[in-house]
Amino acid sequence: MERQTTEKMRTITRSELRKSFSQVLDQVAEDDTAVMITGRQKKRLVLCPAKWFDPYEDAEFGMIVTCAIRYAIGRMTYMPSVVCEFTLRYLPMLDSKTIHVMIRDITETMERWQGELADSELWSNLKAKAEEEKARRQSEGWWD
Repeated sequence: MERQTTEKMRTITRSELRKSFSQVLDQVAEDDTAVMITGRQKKRLVLCPAKWFDPYEDAEFGMIVTCAIRYAIGRMTYMPSVVCEFTLRYLPMLDSKTIHVMIRDITETMERWQGELADSELWSNLKAKAEEEKARRQSEGWWD
């Protein structure tokens, strides 16, 4: 099933959610749909079925990200920026193994290229963000 974009989701306020919490939960679960919850200061939240996140919890998702990084690193095309932007967007959803391998692969490649790696700033930034995510998880006690 194709997922809704946020523009097409039903929108409710936090106040409306409080009044009809059980009904909203039932609708989300039964209809496999999502609800946009609006709040103060234009903050928006999405309530959706947990199964929508299943693809990101699949080990194959991490393997595909690893393959994309290995393909893109060192290339002098648009691909490194596409892969880095995608990876950064989904970094919090990647498993610890994928993050560990990403840090190792980028480190080894940068050492091998000895400062001559194309788009080295891009890769250094991705590595730094991955290391930050690893440190955050370690401090919270959920690094595998």
